[in-house]
Amino acid sequence: MRLWDYAVAVYAIEGVQPRLLTLQDRDGADVNTILWCLWCGRERLPLASEEVPAILAEADAITEKAVRPLRQVRRNISAVDQSPFAETIAALRKDVLALELRAERLVLDTLEQATPKLGPDAATPLSMKKLASQLFTLAAKRMDIALRIDDEDSPESATALFGSILTLAEDHGP
Repeated sequence: MRLWDYAVAVYAIEGVQPRLLTLQDRDGADVNTILWCLWCGRERLPLASEEVPAILAEADAITEKAVRPLRQVRRNISAVDQSPFAETIAALRKDVLALELRAERLVLDTLEQATPKLGPDAATPLSMKKLASQLFTLAAKRMDIALRIDDEDSPESATALFGSILTLAEDHGP
């Protein structure tokens, strides 16, 4: 399954979006990176720890120069007092959202292209949860998310939120 299609399907699962946005807004996580971790787990793509930073680096420029600025513009537009131009402002916000989604799709396409493809015989015997969790731990270091061991038991920790998203994706995803 293509990464974009998987990401859209997982994002639509009830409960996933608010958890992803909490990780993004509170912890500084990149939603596309998290969805990539889940997809790699689903596809059973075993990646060496040294491969992960290089793969994620492929999409960094798009995230930094397009996705995040467009997100900020969209959020700024949402905060504008909409009184006599409400319809025009809403249309502008919708246009910016469409551009933001196109940029996010480009990020996901870039990540998919940068991820080594393995034949069916090379797939790992690790479970989706184990593999995706390993990738999230590696990616979290790169995203500078603090994953403290003493915080793992908290249901609101980054690790716990990722785990709940992973469970939802595994149980209800494609």
